Amino acid sequence: MKLGEVDAALVYRTDARAASADVTGVEFPESARAVNDYPIVALKGAPNPAGARAFVAYVRSAPAQAVLAEAGFQAP
Repeated sequence: MKLGEVDAALVYRTDARAASADVTGVEFPESARAVNDYPIVALKGAPNPAGARAFVAYVRSAPAQAVLAEAGFQAP
């Protein structure tokens, strides 16, 4: 979200992309070394274990990976 509080900031690519025309993103070489892990797991005590497993399977599926890539996430 663009608040107009600063002239520049470091943000995730996904956030810059979501801001669309409100911001101009600039890539820099050092960003290639930045790694963020987003672990996913169905919790042992989940109240809906089948739903949790289905969600994990979906997130790892090709269609979901395409959605994440479109949002700016890179494959691990």
